[in-house]
Amino acid sequence: MRRSEDTEQQVWESEVDMNPPKRLRTTETLTGVKEREVEKSTVDVSIVMPVYNASCWLDECLQAILVQDFSGSMELSVFDDASTDDSKKVVEGWRERLEAKGISVVISGHNSEQPKGVGYAKNKAICQSRGQYLCFQDADDIMLPQRVRLQYEASVLHKNTLIGCRVQRVPEGSTERYTRWINTLSQDQLITQMGSHKVTSEYTLIDA
Repeated sequence: MRRSEDTEQQVWESEVDMNPPKRLRTTETLTGVKEREVEKSTVDVSIVMPVYNASCWLDECLQAILVQDFSGSMELSVFDDASTDDSKKVVEGWRERLEAKGISVVISGHNSEQPKGVGYAKNKAICQSRGQYLCFQDADDIMLPQRVRLQYEASVLHKNTLIGCRVQRVPEGSTERYTRWINTLSQDQLITQMGSHKVTSEYTLIDA
């Protein structure tokens, strides 16, 4: 089943500190002493996308990312969770088109016998990302063209927030109970859902 993000934004104030100091990274010097340095090269928004056996949906998903009308800097951070299909190859095939549009692409993954779960894959994608804001995208979902722009604008106006939106199911009318549930999430429920995936919150989060 597919879903696309609606244009109506939902903004929830959160008591969680979503604007900590800039992320630090550890590097190894020639003398073997680890140093902490501020990562200087950042982008406005990182689209964080865990992938597992999603090759049949990725073309539509990545096309929707390509046509976003957001004018700021953006990257796509993908972590492949031991897919047994050609998901990683499909994403690699989009690299040139995305980078030509100014969207940098970071792809990694693992080849274990079993996937480690969506929470693990999201955290790995977050760790390799550079965005001041994180935008979570499922590999079988389709963004509307204005999604990143509208949610980024809402995030800038409302500090310390989680930004969400309603969704549409494709085909229309499928999984009615789920659609009704996800489109009526309260503030507390949104925070609970984010926590259930064990997602590391280093920056303000933008979620579907």
